[in-house]
Amino acid sequence: MISEFRVLNWRSFERARLFFDRKNLLVGVNGSGKSNLLEALGFLGLLRSFRTARINELVRHEANSFHLRGVWQESGSQSTLEVAVSNSNERLLTVNGGRERSGRDFIRHYFPVIFAPEDMEIVCGAPGVRRRFFDMVACQLSAGYVNILHDYLSALKLRNMLLKSPRKADPAKLEIYEELMAESAAELTLRRSKFIEEFNRMLAAIAPENKETVSVEYHPQCSDGAAAYAEAFARSRRREMEKRTTLTGCHLDDYRFFLGKQAMRGFASNGQNRMAALNSKLAASRMLMQNHGAEKLVALIDDVTGELDQRHQAMFFDTIAPAGQMFFTCTSIPDGGFFKDAKVHNLPL
Repeated sequence: MISEFRVLNWRSFERARLFFDRKNLLVGVNGSGKSNLLEALGFLGLLRSFRTARINELVRHEANSFHLRGVWQESGSQSTLEVAVSNSNERLLTVNGGRERSGRDFIRHYFPVIFAPEDMEIVCGAPGVRRRFFDMVACQLSAGYVNILHDYLSALKLRNMLLKSPRKADPAKLEIYEELMAESAAELTLRRSKFIEEFNRMLAAIAPENKETVSVEYHPQCSDGAAAYAEAFARSRRREMEKRTTLTGCHLDDYRFFLGKQAMRGFASNGQNRMAALNSKLAASRMLMQNHGAEKLVALIDDVTGELDQRHQAMFFDTIAPAGQMFFTCTSIPDGGFFKDAKVHNLPL
């Protein structure tokens, strides 16, 4: 678990140092910084925010960078994890004082899962929201998935750079990156298909009493291997040279949620969408605990249990109870035996 946590120039925090237990309550009025602190804990584990992709929104006003430091304790040993990021997106990662050059290695120390009101967008929002969610869970589960995704996105970035420079974007140069993308895309599509099969099994196990099961369908742009991807890139090359961006590939794949046989988007109620999103996060939590051990899961719960009835609250608490560490945001200390052993942190600090 994270026993000690320091933040410097992160959002509303100029400087703070906290000591955590396994179960923690972040208590304060709206706007006191509870979600900001939860976001910082997630960032140290994921190297990304669950609220924004813009680094300058994370850096405190009038500061040039932020710095997060956490002491991670596990099985009698500890590691000091630090990340510093500037407004210009320059990043420094250190583990026990030594520089860590690979973000892919840095995010293997602990595995945060964030539960937030915005999660409903996973079900009914834009395709990119779903891709980011499923890619992140798959990356947490498998270092191999991280590597394949990195290879594909790196080649995609270089190809788009050529497309944005018409004088350099001749077909021969584009084809070099298309070959790299095709191989990675074929492997990524296969891994995504297998991942969704496992995810659906876990999702069904979360709420087995429901008459209509929530499930997810993966919709790739292409599913016939590297040769088919290469042909698709070649067919769209002229149009992409005109549009100056890549319009074909698995960076545009979608996932669709179903309630029984009915697509949920545009059909399901807000309550059904909310529960499907919540159960998806619980399914991800169970998969991570089974894969890496419960002690490595850090559950970050940002005001999502208040609207649940007693049955669903009990199911939620039962599912995350084995987690190595838990953080809850609330405006007042909640009733119930689940929180009797929680450490209370009153905000603002």
